[in-house]
Amino acid sequence: MGELDFSIIGRTLPYLWKGLQYTLQLTVVAAIGGIIWGTLLAMARLSSYKVLSLAAAGYVNLMRSVPLLLVIFWFYFLSPVLLQWATGADRPPQIGADRSAYITFILFEGAYFCEIMRAGI
Repeated sequence: MGELDFSIIGRTLPYLWKGLQYTLQLTVVAAIGGIIWGTLLAMARLSSYKVLSLAAAGYVNLMRSVPLLLVIFWFYFLSPVLLQWATGADRPPQIGADRSAYITFILFEGAYFCEIMRAGI
C-alpha cells in the first residue's frame, strides 16, 4: 500500500480559504435578504387582500416544495431565456453564476423565513 500525501492540503489551502469566504458571504447575504423578503411575504400572507394573500401563499408553498438545486437551475438557465423573450432581444442576457446564486438563495430562504415570521406574528 502507498502512503497518503498530506502535502496536497497545504497546496490547496488558498483555494479552500476562498471557497470558505464565498460560502460565508453567500450565507450572510442570503440570510439578510431572506429575512427582508420573508417579512414582506409574511405581511402579504396576513393581508386582508385575498389576491395578495393567495399569491404569497402560492409562492411560499411552491418554493418550499421544490428542491433548492432545481430552483438554482431554473433561475440560471430559464431566466435569461424568459428575459430575452420579454424584451425581444437578439440574445439572452448574461446573468452569471454569482448573481444567480445570490438571487435564488434569497428567494428560496425568503419562503422559509416567511413562515417563521408569520408564525411569530
